[in-house]
Amino acid sequence: MSSRKLIANGCVLGWSAFWVFGFLGLSAPAEATGQIIAAAVIAFLGLVLGVWCYLQLMRGTA
Repeated sequence: MSSRKLIANGCVLGWSAFWVFGFLGLSAPAEATGQIIAAAVIAFLGLVLGVWCYLQLMRGTA
């Protein structure tokens, strides 16, 4: 597999994690602070991965 395909898969995985765990964090009950924090951390990591992969693909360095 080429590096562009791996980065594209990382982009899809990152954005998917961002949207899924972002929704889970927002829809969790207010009493479940541990669940909210865990979902927020995973959503943030997904955001970072998605943005980084997208920028790598758009720069054409992959």
